Amino acid sequence: MRFRAQAWRRLREWQDAGVWDRLHQLVLDELSNIDELDWTRGCIDAVSVRSKRGAS
Repeated sequence: MRFRAQAWRRLREWQDAGVWDRLHQLVLDELSNIDELDWTRGCIDAVSVRSKRGAS
């Protein structure tokens, strides 16, 4: 049980420190550098894009 709490605490610390965001950017950069990133198949999900109230 103590291991699980320690793991969650460490994950939270890494999230707060921006580790996952930096790792994600590094992976995207590396894929782009070797021409393995194809944005033609990308999409934006409305759940992750905020809109202003009353916007059409």
